[in-house]
Amino acid sequence: MQPGTGPAEPAAMDEDGLAAFEELRPRLTGLAYRMLGEVQEAEDAVQDAYLRWNGTDRAAVEDPRAWLFKVVTNLCLNRLASARARRETYTGPWLPEPIRTSSHSPPARCHALGDCPVPLSRRRRSQ
Repeated sequence: MQPGTGPAEPAAMDEDGLAAFEELRPRLTGLAYRMLGEVQEAEDAVQDAYLRWNGTDRAAVEDPRAWLFKVVTNLCLNRLASARARRETYTGPWLPEPIRTSSHSPPARCHALGDCPVPLSRRRRSQ
């Protein structure tokens, strides 16, 4: 294949476009996670939005924040519709995947706050 005859490569994103996207990435990921319930699916949706953002004419976008949120929302809705169309069944109750929000591990935090139930064997010894 001769140079210039292959598929067009996406143009490198300018610094302003990258900065605008990276500033919103945590919120976009949060939105996608709340819609999809899985971290990996949310990250995939945000990455797809990044690819669309990279390929769009940003001069035509009046509000980048609104544009990115709309794209992520539409991508999530498409993924949810696709899952329904494939008739995937989940064998248990639906619970969102937990996200670690602090550097403390749950047991350490639990014991520090005194919220953890004391095992029965320990309660008997203290009585």
